[in-house]
Amino acid sequence: MVEAHAERRPRAVPGPALSAAPDAVDAGAAPLAVAEPRRHVVVRSFLRNKLAVAGLALIVLFYAVALAAPLVSRYDYAAIQGGMRNTPPSAEHWLGTDRSGRDVYARLIKGGQVSLAAGFAAVAIIMTIGVLLGGAAGFFGGWVDAAIMRLTDILLAVPLILLLITAAALFAPSLTTTIVVIGLSAWPGAARLVRGQTLALKEQEFVVAARALGATPVRIMTRHVFPNALAIIIVEATLWLSYAILLEASLSYLGLGVQIPTPSWGNMLQDGQRELLFGAWWLTLFPGLAIFLVVLAFNLMGDGLRDAFDPRHRGR
Repeated sequence: MVEAHAERRPRAVPGPALSAAPDAVDAGAAPLAVAEPRRHVVVRSFLRNKLAVAGLALIVLFYAVALAAPLVSRYDYAAIQGGMRNTPPSAEHWLGTDRSGRDVYARLIKGGQVSLAAGFAAVAIIMTIGVLLGGAAGFFGGWVDAAIMRLTDILLAVPLILLLITAAALFAPSLTTTIVVIGLSAWPGAARLVRGQTLALKEQEFVVAARALGATPVRIMTRHVFPNALAIIIVEATLWLSYAILLEASLSYLGLGVQIPTPSWGNMLQDGQRELLFGAWWLTLFPGLAIFLVVLAFNLMGDGLRDAFDPRHRGR
C-alpha cells in the first residue's frame, strides 16, 4: 500500500524547466507605460485645437506690434500734417488720416498699447482680489464665507457697466482711473469661481492629510489648494482679458476713460463717429475691427485652454 501510494505522487518537474519559466514570462511581458507629464498632455491638446492656436497667434501679433510701435510706424501718433485732413487709406497713409491730419495707423498702434495694457493691468487686479477673497471664503467658510459672498451678491446685483460709469464719473478720467475702476468692480465673478473650486479641493485627501499633519491654513492654501486651482484661474484670467478690453473701450467711448489726444481704441471710435456723415468710414472701421479681433482671439484661446485642462474635452 505504501508503495502504491508513492507511485501515485506527482513527479517532480525537472530543474531546468523551472529555471526557464521566469525568463519566458519576462520575455513575453509588455513594458510598463510611463505616465506622461500633465503639462505635456495639456500643451499637446491645446496645439490640436486650431482655432485656439490661431487665437494665440493673433494675440502674439497684436502685442508684438504694440511693443514694436516705433519700428512699424513711419509717423508719430500725435503729429498733425497740414492739408491731410480725413484722407482715405493710401500708400502714404495705410489706414488714412483723421480730421486733424494724424495718421490713423500710428494712432491705432498707440491705442493698442493703451487698450492691451489697460486690459492686462485690470485683469491682474481682478484676479488678485478674486483669488484671495474667493479662496478665503471657500477655505475658511463660516462668517468669512458669508461676509464675502454677501458683498459679491451686492456687487453682482448692479449691472457692471452702470457700476463702472458711476465710479468713473466720480474721479478724473484717465488710464489709471479706468484700470482701477475695472479692477475693483469686476472681481466678484472670479471670486465666486475660485470659491467653488476651493470648496471642492479642501475635501480632497491630500488637503485633509496636510491638515492632520498640522500644516497651517496659509501653507495649505499656498502649497495645495491654489496650485491645484491654477488651471481654472488661468482660463478665467484669459477670458477676463477680452472682457476687460471691451470695458475699457466702452468707458473711453463714453468719454469716461482714456482722454484725447492719447488714443485708445474706444476714444478712436468716439472720435471717428462724428466723421461718418462726411464719408470717413476708415476712422471707425479699423478701431472697431481691432477690438473685434482681439476679443475674438482671447475667447478662442480661453476656450482652447479650458478644453486642454479639462480631461473630458481633450479627445474632442
